[in-house]
Amino acid sequence: MAGSLVIATQVPPAPTPRPVLLNSNPYLDRIARPFARVMRMVSGGSDPGSLSGRAAQSGAWIGGGFVIQRVLQLGSNLILTRLLFPEAFGLMALATIFLVGLQMFSDLGIKPAIIRDPRGNDPAFLNTAWTIQVIRGFALCVVGCLLAYPISLIYKQPILFPLLTVLSTTAAIAGFTSVKMSTAERDLDFRTVTFIQLAGQLATIITMVVLAYTWRSVWALAVGNIVGSLATAVLGFWLLQGHTHKFRLEPAAAKSLVHFGKWIFLSTIVTFIGGEGLKAIQGGLITPAEFGILAIAYTIAAIPIELSMKLTTSIGLPALSEIHRSDPQKLRGVLSGFRKRIFILTFFLVSVVVLTSETVIRFLYDQRYHEAGQFVVAITLGNAVAITSSGYNSGLLALGKSKTYLILIVLTAISRIIGIVSGFMIYDMLGMFVGIGIANVAVLIASWSMIQPYKMRDIKLDVSILAMISFLTLAVIAL
Repeated sequence: MAGSLVIATQVPPAPTPRPVLLNSNPYLDRIARPFARVMRMVSGGSDPGSLSGRAAQSGAWIGGGFVIQRVLQLGSNLILTRLLFPEAFGLMALATIFLVGLQMFSDLGIKPAIIRDPRGNDPAFLNTAWTIQVIRGFALCVVGCLLAYPISLIYKQPILFPLLTVLSTTAAIAGFTSVKMSTAERDLDFRTVTFIQLAGQLATIITMVVLAYTWRSVWALAVGNIVGSLATAVLGFWLLQGHTHKFRLEPAAAKSLVHFGKWIFLSTIVTFIGGEGLKAIQGGLITPAEFGILAIAYTIAAIPIELSMKLTTSIGLPALSEIHRSDPQKLRGVLSGFRKRIFILTFFLVSVVVLTSETVIRFLYDQRYHEAGQFVVAITLGNAVAITSSGYNSGLLALGKSKTYLILIVLTAISRIIGIVSGFMIYDMLGMFVGIGIANVAVLIASWSMIQPYKMRDIKLDVSILAMISFLTLAVIAL
């Protein structure tokens, strides 16, 4: 109407909604409460609904779950080492490396894509991701069966042919894993995810122990892995709420997944070569019995670095991605604080493992496995250096810089291969682990120039961490 006066009022923007935790369970919450209190103290008593509060709660679940998983694994190893010979562990370790390699050689980055992509909660995007995941699982199963016989010839172990063929079915089973596991991690909700992982591991262990007692064969370990994969896949659909799965390929979603995943695909191939692939190299240099003892050593030595990496990827990536979406200017500060907390925890674990491992090995295992004690010390100190760069990779992925991430992984793989081979030639098995430690230092120095454009580098913190690890190493040598 003419002459009307329209007064424009500014409506304040709606606050960003916090993720709704669909999978809350009062019984599970009660179990995690003590861990959550500790993590909130570390994070400065943050509001449970804030990002730091949710990260602390997630850290409680991940840390608590990790401790329980390791206790279960140690308990099962103690039982199985009395039922099976070291050769059985060596054969299973080789088979596991092969299967992990298959998984990593075909990783399309579906999980990190769901976590960081703005459409990570879109049903069409999730259905496309799940469909690709299922197709990939069946493809891996077929490839695994085809490669089983050549692998058995390379290692001169005929049993690897049927063993790898049967174990390849776990890839097809894992392909059906619910994408709700990834959406829960995206929202930093690890309650039910942790429970599912523990239940799957428990199913594996029970099956292994029962069949090992009955069969006294490596096949007990193989069947146990299949049962565990089935349990994890089924529980993911049953216990997690939210998305309804359908087979669908949306072109836009598929393009987004492939664009982000192509660099992840290449980086995971290189990660395998510089990680699990090193064990394959070791398996070719030593006997199956020696490799079985080494596998026992890895079980204990890997605890600090695995917890560090698990916290970094499970909490760091979703938390940093959320910060990058909402307030990019805070990314460097959040990353630095996160890395400090991760290092404090993992350095404590490194110290405990290094100072007590030989005594623990002699107490828990019979004389056949006592040599694993010195391997634990060497592996732990060699890998401790990798903690220094903890968090940088998650920061790069949160920014979507998967190409730079790939280059760092390539440098890591090349350096470690050179370190392990030259170390073995100079000082046999212990030399391999010294070589890995030197390689990790070289990678850290090289990474400083690569991450500088993204303003994430913190040389002062890195040098402080290296100094503490060096002091611990000298203390161990002096003892």
